[in-house]
Amino acid sequence: MQEQILEWIDDEDLTVHVVWMPVLPADTEEAAERAREHVPDPRALHYWDGDQSLGQAWREVVALPEGNDRLAWDIYLVYPRGASWGAGPPAPRDWRHQLALDERHLLDGETLRWAIASLTGS
Repeated sequence: MQEQILEWIDDEDLTVHVVWMPVLPADTEEAAERAREHVPDPRALHYWDGDQSLGQAWREVVALPEGNDRLAWDIYLVYPRGASWGAGPPAPRDWRHQLALDERHLLDGETLRWAIASLTGS
């Protein structure tokens, strides 16, 4: 994220929301705090989702396969400026994942970078 996206896109209005949540046994709030160093860009805002509520909400938004009780985690969502959130998150303009679900949205740094750049004009 830092090297493939943030260092490449020079747009002060870009905001990145990094949400950490407990998925693996070592995922604690303290571990998330230490992991912030991986995305040190000042445009990045970091959050802790201890009850996984965002992971559950995003699971619905990105339409993970039926019967999948997994959280939407290790995902990258692209929203245009001014995206409005109501009772839950809106559908993203684009999204990428590392969940081995399908090839169509599989994370590729260059594809994600271009999706963001197309919205920022960078």
